[in-house]
Amino acid sequence: MGYQESWVHIQPQHKFKKLIQAYEKAEQAGYYKVAGAEPRSVIVLKQPFGELPAGTKLLWVCGDRGWHTVGGIFGGNLHCFGKVDFIPVETVLDGENDKRLKGIDLDSNVPTENEYMKRYSAENYAYRLKNRMSR
Repeated sequence: MGYQESWVHIQPQHKFKKLIQAYEKAEQAGYYKVAGAEPRSVIVLKQPFGELPAGTKLLWVCGDRGWHTVGGIFGGNLHCFGKVDFIPVETVLDGENDKRLKGIDLDSNVPTENEYMKRYSAENYAYRLKNRMSR
């Protein structure tokens, strides 16, 4: 199978919160302790990346490529109508030295950003979304 990193893109974009809610349910159920791939980051594009316009929200998923499916990533917790695409990171970025990653810490719990994107940990983004929705 092999290790893979993918960006998960959903259209329409207003359904992105459904991805986060499905991630949160799977996380709470302990799904990622046994799953082969897990959402690690949320990326918000500040500039276009190919056909993806600025403002696009993406879930950055890491793990066994065989799990890079809706069922594999969310463990049956994603229930919404929308088109979900999996974009292999290597088709968008030129490795870890890509200039568009400069200043982005993919392991931090604190958001990081540069002129191309803003990155949140998936856990931090879910927390922020929940607090925003409860206000």
